[in-house]
Amino acid sequence: MDVDVLANVLANVLYEIEERKISLDRAFTCVCRRVKCSSKSFTREEIHRIAEDFLRKVLFLYRYVENSGRSASRRSIARLYLFLESRRLGIKFTSRMRKTLLRQYPFLSQTLEADEEKQLVLSYPEWFYQELVKLLGVDETVKLLKALDQRVMWLRVNTLLIDIDKAVKILEDEGVRVEEVKRVPFLLKVIKSKKPIRNTRLFREGKVIIQDKASVFTVLALQPEPGDTVYDFAAAPGIKTSLIMQLTDNRARVVAMDLSPKRLKSMKALLKKYGVKVERIDLVLADTRIFRPRGLADLALVDAPCSSSGAIPKDPAIKLFLRDRERVRKFAQTQFKMLVNALKSAERVVYATCSIMPMEGEEVVLKVLNEVDTHSLADPPVNASRGYRRYSIWNKVRRTYPHVDECEGFFISLLTRA
Repeated sequence: MDVDVLANVLANVLYEIEERKISLDRAFTCVCRRVKCSSKSFTREEIHRIAEDFLRKVLFLYRYVENSGRSASRRSIARLYLFLESRRLGIKFTSRMRKTLLRQYPFLSQTLEADEEKQLVLSYPEWFYQELVKLLGVDETVKLLKALDQRVMWLRVNTLLIDIDKAVKILEDEGVRVEEVKRVPFLLKVIKSKKPIRNTRLFREGKVIIQDKASVFTVLALQPEPGDTVYDFAAAPGIKTSLIMQLTDNRARVVAMDLSPKRLKSMKALLKKYGVKVERIDLVLADTRIFRPRGLADLALVDAPCSSSGAIPKDPAIKLFLRDRERVRKFAQTQFKMLVNALKSAERVVYATCSIMPMEGEEVVLKVLNEVDTHSLADPPVNASRGYRRYSIWNKVRRTYPHVDECEGFFISLLTRA
């Protein structure tokens, strides 16, 4: 594929992400409707992986170009990335193009040999790095950031449709090697796969579901039982709701609330595909910061909207959104309102966020406990790490750290009625 054509794809993906605030997957799909995203040199899947790596490094590239005193256009950033990665990708630059880039960026050769740790740190917003250093120290922060740049794929066997042993056997026959988790037998870690998981038969049939280990833990912390009434305060797209039904053998009653009618409509179709008894699910279009369902539920799940800083392994576009620190603070305000509302509606509440920032975790819970006296913290029954030691509740909440727990970074807390 011609360098300019590939640079055009990357620059357009970056444009879609920055202007529309959408994920890499959505941006890539949009771009590929307009331009060709495959060639003799690269398949569409390979170009997607190139775009993913590009986004992991794009903040470092922005800083490098700006420090060189040049305009950091998206196309120039994309071309620079491809030049730096040309040997690995097997891309050939013409002699003229090479000379132009080396003239524009005279310290490029030093960049190629730069300290890997420095490049890693510079690929994240400065405030984000400094906050983590305050919490974890430099060495631990570097390990965490490195893990955020590497995705570990987890699969959930949907036991509503297939038993675990059979699923593992079929996956292996399709070239997917997995490792089982002893304490959570339906959870599988993907070790190696000959093809994208989304192209496997079991995934297409809804018999295995791509769901991160940390996401599974948020539902396990609820400990739902058959007959329980569960309020899901941010239910779409329905992955966690389906797990609640799986754990209760389709015998729970779930009130699934979300603010998006489009997402709720898609959720109903997805639940049917996963073998969920949809007659036991009430889909409710609601703003759960203020809406209160009728009656007191046994359980409530508040997997609140957040910065998704813990989901960078899945979507590196999140790095770009994290440049806006105020955006994280706004999420924290929403999370506070949702949790306060949920505590009025259920005996036991799990509050979780896919964030490694304490302002969306420990700080939200502490603020709520200062205002609400009906519930107290209980230790979530999941095999995860503890919270940040800076906070008094560190040993009563759980966190998953990508470099320790081999999954996305989540905060998980359990509040029970006193």
